[in-house]
Amino acid sequence: MSPDERDRLAKVEQIVAGQQKSLESIEAKLDHLTSIADMGKGALWLALKVGGILAMIIAAAWALFDKFLHRG
Repeated sequence: MSPDERDRLAKVEQIVAGQQKSLESIEAKLDHLTSIADMGKGALWLALKVGGILAMIIAAAWALFDKFLHRG
């Protein structure tokens, strides 16, 4: 193997090592973003459930008000 080939091989090895570090960094960031998205889904479902319960309570109160107190 000639010195030029060794130099080229060393450069390629350095590039590959840098790409592996970049890939590991990207994977870590992706895992973090995935966990954030999962938390957001949970918060959305909680907000929808609480909103649905509040809507039912308001509808029931409205119906009771109309039936018993709003007889003009």
